[in-house]
Amino acid sequence: MSKQSRGDKGEQIVSSLLEGINEYKYILNDVTFLNKKSEMTHQIDHILIHPHGVFVIETKNYYGNISTVKDETFWIKEVNGEKIKISNPLIQNKSHAITLWRILKGEYNVIPVVVFVQNNAPYLGDENVINLDDLLLFIESYPYEHKYQKKTIDKIYKMIHRKISKVSKEEHIENVKYIKQIKKEIKDEIAFAIENNICPRCGSKMLSKGYAYCCSKCNFNFKL
Repeated sequence: MSKQSRGDKGEQIVSSLLEGINEYKYILNDVTFLNKKSEMTHQIDHILIHPHGVFVIETKNYYGNISTVKDETFWIKEVNGEKIKISNPLIQNKSHAITLWRILKGEYNVIPVVVFVQNNAPYLGDENVINLDDLLLFIESYPYEHKYQKKTIDKIYKMIHRKISKVSKEEHIENVKYIKQIKKEIKDEIAFAIENNICPRCGSKMLSKGYAYCCSKCNFNFKL
């Protein structure tokens, strides 16, 4: 089974589980939002609008043992003795939660959740990383100050639905690749500027003050 197929199957399993919730709710699967200023897209596996809050759910259908390293940007997946770096899904999902929180104008409780379909989620010091078997209990027992009524849930759904982009999953993947390439190029430029004290864009002298750097001629600048 390909990585894409395994991911899709994991999302189907989680979606079916969410459908079984008896309380009034909305479930949005595989939705994408577009930040028009940055042109960055955010693809979210599942959004559950529930009386206890708005749950932003990232599904991971990984096999093997999962562990963390000092560099929190990555986790380690170990399968048959082979260790493979994987992106930290908490970072990704919390950025999705922030995006949704902004869409909702900060008025509602947005909860990021990473779900491991294979029930191999280790204790990683974050209560929002859970196994599939614990997902429904997590939702039902999540602490809340005010239980959202049907009218509020309908309002939240409308606010979110208006912002959903028609960008396809394939376009989102290409967008992510493009953003990663841009970030890499900027990182390389910063490293060159620091090492050579020369602007990588126009070749002029870099000026520094504390942790701030700027080119003496063009607008290239950054802070450490």
